[in-house]
Amino acid sequence: MNEENNNVKLRPMMKISEMVPYLKTKNIKFELISEDKAEQYLHDNNNYYNVTSYKNNFEKYMIDGVFINKYIDLDFAYLKDLAIIDHRVRLLFFKMIIDIEHYLKIRILNLIENIEDEDGYRIVNLYLEKDFNDEKFPKKVHNSIFKKVGSEYYQKIFSKYDIDKDKKLENIPVWEFLEIITFGELINFYEFFSKEYQLKKEIKNIFILREIVKLRNAVAHNSCVLCDLDKKDNEYAPDFKIVNYLNSCGIGKETRDNKLSNSRIKQMTYTLYMFNEIVTSEGVKRNVITDINELFYERIILHKEYYNNNELLKSIYAYFDKIIKKYYKVNID
Repeated sequence: MNEENNNVKLRPMMKISEMVPYLKTKNIKFELISEDKAEQYLHDNNNYYNVTSYKNNFEKYMIDGVFINKYIDLDFAYLKDLAIIDHRVRLLFFKMIIDIEHYLKIRILNLIENIEDEDGYRIVNLYLEKDFNDEKFPKKVHNSIFKKVGSEYYQKIFSKYDIDKDKKLENIPVWEFLEIITFGELINFYEFFSKEYQLKKEIKNIFILREIVKLRNAVAHNSCVLCDLDKKDNEYAPDFKIVNYLNSCGIGKETRDNKLSNSRIKQMTYTLYMFNEIVTSEGVKRNVITDINELFYERIILHKEYYNNNELLKSIYAYFDKIIKKYYKVNID
């Protein structure tokens, strides 16, 4: 650590006993849940950083045109409720994204089967050759594969694909290759494959899938996905497929532009779209539809009175409500 860093005053770690008093200075109330219960929750169930990240979805007081760090109508119980909902949302979207990944692999295999010049080896060899000799990131996929399969597994199985023992992989059948690459690498391969065979319809899915990868990384690492929903951090226009999708749900341009200007809402929207587009199993779809309805129309609204004065969260709920009613709604007894 250099001298400059030595002069930086580090904020001391806050003890659990100090957290509730500190939150009270932010005008966060403890009426629906006692201070003792809140402290116990922070000790046993969740950490301070995660729980308090949801406070940014609530309004602050404004003085002379400037927001101050005190919240309007925010009880700790609201933060706890959002933390529980967020956990359920992450589980649901992780499940959907795993299905999207699986059926994307099936889609690629079906496309390859219908290409006369493709034997399931050529496209993988082309892709691995490009990766091995890439100027910016050479051997990125190679290194990822070796790391994933492990040295012992490599010696038993993958040594046959390293023909010259130079760590350059060759002749991996596509059906095996798809199972050993990450979701991000799968989409890169899908893009390479689609461009190689000029599959214009497939190329149009790439941008949507890249947004889904971002959500997948967040939910896989248990990052909060329902915090900072008021942040306008996306300037890119939606794909025309998404525009048509939202139009079919009765969502107009103003609402669409407003909601998709938030990256997380955009990622969840794209996942809902792609799930229906790529998953071909009706059984898998029914299972997810049941989960969505139970979450959206039962758990999320369990304490809907908490959000009576929160126009942000109510508008986001109304937005997704239109999508679900169009493509995912069922009656649950």
